Amino acid sequence: MSELSTPLDRLSSPPVAQPKRVWFSSFIGASIEFYDFSIYATASALVFAPLFFSPAQASIGVVLSFATLAAGYFARPLGAAVFGHFGDRIGRKTTLISTVLLMGVATVLIGVLPTYDQVGALAPVLLVILRIVQGFSVGGEWGGAVVMTTEHSSTERRSFMGSATAMGSAFGVLLGFLAFAVVVPLSGDGFMTWGWRLPFLATVVLFGLAIYMRLRITESPVMVEAHHNRSSATALPIKTLFAGYGKPVLLAAGVFTGPFMIHSCMGTFFISYGVTDLGLDRQFLLNASVLGMLAALISIPIGGLLADRFGRRRVLAVGVILATANLFLLWPLFLSGQPAGIIVAYVLVFTFHSLCLAPIGALYSELFPTEVRYTGVSMCYQIASLVGGGLGPLAASLLVANGLGIGAVVAMLATFCVLAGLCVMRLPRTDHIDLRRVA
Repeated sequence: MSELSTPLDRLSSPPVAQPKRVWFSSFIGASIEFYDFSIYATASALVFAPLFFSPAQASIGVVLSFATLAAGYFARPLGAAVFGHFGDRIGRKTTLISTVLLMGVATVLIGVLPTYDQVGALAPVLLVILRIVQGFSVGGEWGGAVVMTTEHSSTERRSFMGSATAMGSAFGVLLGFLAFAVVVPLSGDGFMTWGWRLPFLATVVLFGLAIYMRLRITESPVMVEAHHNRSSATALPIKTLFAGYGKPVLLAAGVFTGPFMIHSCMGTFFISYGVTDLGLDRQFLLNASVLGMLAALISIPIGGLLADRFGRRRVLAVGVILATANLFLLWPLFLSGQPAGIIVAYVLVFTFHSLCLAPIGALYSELFPTEVRYTGVSMCYQIASLVGGGLGPLAASLLVANGLGIGAVVAMLATFCVLAGLCVMRLPRTDHIDLRRVA
């Protein structure tokens, strides 16, 4: 058996760090996972309401569609706990292969699902089940990839290296937007019948690439060293985490909830609102999203470098402040219906979100010891994703459906961003921590 697949207790010494290979592996893995998650979010805004909830009124159908989106986010913390358990006890590498495989199978199956007109109420049931599987998989992917990357990197470049997953998630979301931006005009009148399925079916090629990359990396040197230096692994990482690190988990989750909510609403709710309530062109909104994600891909590595230079908390605080202030510019820009204004809105939102996202990987990894790090990082991120990404678009659609308007949505986003700022102030400085000796 090669070192790449040898269990931890059979490795005589820690494997050599592979920062570049692991960075690329984490980037590709996150890209595939978030591509799959992104195309579901976009389909929720564009096609799922009429295809899977056809008897419902238009506004109720949109709410139900976003409810299935939220269902996947509810499964994320469970995935974080389960995959975190195996990642902390057995190893990072094997667990990360499992997350990619599970996500790929679920996404391809969504691409072949029958609609409500074909099988009735069974259609939304199957959709929700596969969505939950997607969420369960992502629950273990992001945190594991972040931990793997940061544990292979040096202290001086940990934030930049940890941003590999952030860049991968941004690239995956970009691929998702591009997929629909291409498929919508390509399929024409057939978009609502077969065109929307193509981005889901394309996953079969993408997740094969991710698995190949995961097989070529070594286990985390920090994980192997910790395994050799202790008598036994933590029996229940999730129990140990909340017994000893409950406060850091909640603070770290709160730091990212507001920025996550803005980002998620821009990619789902605002697209749906723009098409149905403002009469904007669906293709144009997808193209604006693509431009926003291109801005994010540029901003994330810059944010990572700044976090290594000036500290995680400073860059994160600046990102939260800018994201909050920008909400009051986003409101008139989007409601104006002017193409230039909407493009500016998407670029600014995704740029400021990147400054919040870039330091998160390193910061989360530095908060927890090796034996619960996979679980801890995953739980922090997935709690934020549940509240911000899952409940955010659902709450926004409910506010509008009840006649409160877009102003109420902006107020909700601003409230969670203020909460994020308060959490940043309470977190400790972690910039120079040795991941092998986190106390």
